Amino acid sequence: MIDEILLNPVALSCIGLVVGTIFGSFLNVCAHRIPIGKSVVLPSSHCPSCGTPIPWFRNLPVLTWLLQKGRANCCSFIIPVRYWFVELFVGIIFAYFTFLYSQDFDLVALFFRITFSWLMITVAVIDYETMIIPDRFSVGGAIIGLVLSFIFPEIHLEDFSLSWNSHFAGGMHALIGLLVGSALLYWIGAFAQIAFGRDALGEGDIKLLGCIGAFCGWKGAIFTIFGGAMLGTILLIPLMVIQKVFFRKVVADKEENLNWGAEVPFGPYLAIAGLLYFAAGLSSYVDPWFDPILWFFDDTLLQGSF
Repeated sequence: MIDEILLNPVALSCIGLVVGTIFGSFLNVCAHRIPIGKSVVLPSSHCPSCGTPIPWFRNLPVLTWLLQKGRANCCSFIIPVRYWFVELFVGIIFAYFTFLYSQDFDLVALFFRITFSWLMITVAVIDYETMIIPDRFSVGGAIIGLVLSFIFPEIHLEDFSLSWNSHFAGGMHALIGLLVGSALLYWIGAFAQIAFGRDALGEGDIKLLGCIGAFCGWKGAIFTIFGGAMLGTILLIPLMVIQKVFFRKVVADKEENLNWGAEVPFGPYLAIAGLLYFAAGLSSYVDPWFDPILWFFDDTLLQGSF
């Protein structure tokens, strides 16, 4: 019976969907409690408005929000649609990963994809709402990426063995990705600060890119910088135009408006770009872009002809 489930892509995808929504529900707990310094374990689930404990049958991922029409059962509190969307999105992502597993049966890749995607989505949600990236996700995620890359070098190496050299090489790939990504983004932020006379990037973004580099390597880190900037541009400019054309009424708090020079969270776009590279399979299309750089170092610098 278990073998039949493992060989059935539809069954595996359904399992991934259910497990993903559960992880998405826990992600919502983390996104709400961590920025305000509360434990994610105790107290148990309760209404954020009146504090009434929520029983398990009213805490079902995705379904509860739909059945209660986005309202709490204990009071008039309106449950943000973000909770439902995050649970569903994580469920779909996990379903996709389990489907990929049904095709290649690569358990290590499945574990890496789930771990990395959960970290990135959590960071995106928290940074979008609070403009803060907790160190436990950026620095902690970087440490997790380093350790896992050392234990499972196959995530970075096409040709690997069970020897110490392979494990060391896998860890070095992650370490180089961490250092290259964070250092490059730091200098981009430093030059931007000189050019514009104000802070252009937060330290949280730099640490986050170090985490992404630990999972994705230096190629993925470089792609994430420019991919994140492109995503932000593609998404924000149309929103600014729509706001100017269709919503000309100025709100009382002008910081709510999207204007040139306004501070916007960069972490979500970095996280999405990292997900596209690592989890969505863009690495196979992006990595060949870096071949000229590798050829330069191999043929010129390493041979002493420069």
